[in-house]
Amino acid sequence: MAQPKLKHHLIYYAANILIGFLGFLPFAWMGFLGRGFGRLVFKLATKERDKTTRNIRIAYSQTMNWIQAERLARKVWIRLGGNLFEVARWMSMTQEEVVAQIVRVQGWENMEKALARQKGVLILSAHLGNWELMGAYFASKTPTVAIAQNLYDDRFDELVTWLRENVMKIPMIKRGLALRGILEALKKNNAICALVDQDTGKDGVFVPFFGRPAWTQSGVARIADKTGAALVPAFVVRGADGQFELFVEKEIEIQRTGDAEKDILETVRRYTEVIETYVKAYPDQWMWMHERWKTRPPTV
Repeated sequence: MAQPKLKHHLIYYAANILIGFLGFLPFAWMGFLGRGFGRLVFKLATKERDKTTRNIRIAYSQTMNWIQAERLARKVWIRLGGNLFEVARWMSMTQEEVVAQIVRVQGWENMEKALARQKGVLILSAHLGNWELMGAYFASKTPTVAIAQNLYDDRFDELVTWLRENVMKIPMIKRGLALRGILEALKKNNAICALVDQDTGKDGVFVPFFGRPAWTQSGVARIADKTGAALVPAFVVRGADGQFELFVEKEIEIQRTGDAEKDILETVRRYTEVIETYVKAYPDQWMWMHERWKTRPPTV
């Protein structure tokens, strides 16, 4: 990996100072402080603000003008700031204390049904609400691992990995070297958390997302097809009362028509449709700053 830039050094050391400082404060303060931080970032980071607003406009081109999209973008950054400070505070908490933030659970029977098959479960989720909290909850109930992308800075990667493995009790499988670890975990009937809502530029297919073709990860669908593992969508979102709730949806069954690629495409389309439904229900809780439609389908 290339040497970190000066700004990356500054961000890393500032983050460590902030984490240390937050550890002395009550957890109840994190949301308030984090939301204030999100407001500040939205005001100062004009490039990120415009990118977030532009992506919202792409999705809601028929219903939102730029001013309305920017208003939603502001809410997105405020929510993200609150989540960021809460996650930073987890560094000095236990798994039990973290998981206790989820006050309502719906659909857990879908997870129990999937685990009963003894083929392993691929939990499909998105950068929505607090996905890190979702992983912690699953790990507190059943052996769970997570697929993760290497971060841009090795030091940040080590910091986040430490949090996930030591506080949340979730072993990491790094994307790109993941297949063997995934297959071993599924043989043990483990749950595997995978975020499948971003354009990674690899191993994907085009399916509709907000009415536009979006390059979407298909690896989990292919693994489920080969191993018999269950595909179960799940999301942790902040409800109207400000409390976190977990939704576990019914398994997405893979159809088998004899045309393998067509079946994979249909599976990816179906779990992307579930993600879109949740994003539409909680639009201020999704990572709109991601360039979801970056990869374009080839022209005929």
